[in-house]
Formats: sequence, structure tokens, C-alpha cells
Amino acid sequence: MKKFIAIGLVFLFIVGFSTILFADEGTVSTTPYRLAIGNKVARGLKNALLGWTEIPKRMVDITNETNDPVWGVFAGTFQGTLKAIARTASGVSDVVTAPISPEKPPLISPDINVE
Repeated sequence: MKKFIAIGLVFLFIVGFSTILFADEGTVSTTPYRLAIGNKVARGLKNALLGWTEIPKRMVDITNETNDPVWGVFAGTFQGTLKAIARTASGVSDVVTAPISPEKPPLISPDINVE
């Protein structure tokens, strides 16, 4: 019986150290947990509160691409509304899941530029 216990302990020792040896160093975060949560909440609030700004932004972008202001207003309103809904939902998702997975990147990229 003592042989089985000794073999089991050696097996657990080998398996335990092998998981450390093959750990992915890319998952180790250098930012503190509270700071990561704060960053994710700030990004989420920014996206949730300013998601509507995608509508005029898409209007201007489409007008500049097509040189047709009428088409820019109609197509930009449609595309901007869809993107605004997606950005707002992404922001709400970031705020809600901030304590659970603070290192996860946002669903919508790039972030809104508020300079």
C-alpha cells in the first residue's frame, strides 16, 4: 500500500510541475486587477454613453467617400445607427463584465476617440 501512495505522490508531483513548465506567459497580466477593472469600466462607459456619435461620423465618412451628401445622410444614418447600437451594447457588456474578465479586449474596435 505504501508503494502505491509513493507512486501516486510522485505522479502528482510530476504532473503538477509539468503544468507550470508549459504555462503560457502571455496570459500573465502586469496591470493590477483594480486598474484593469477601472480601465474596462471607463472604456465601457465611454462606448455606452457616446455610441450615438457613430451616426454623424458615418454620415460624414460616406459623404466624403461618395461626394454625394444626400446619399451620405441616408446611408450614413442607417450604417451609423447599426454601429451605434453595436457600440452601445459593447459598452454595456464591458461595464457588466468588468469584474469577471477585466483583461478581455472590447467587442468593438477601435475605441471612440474623445480628444
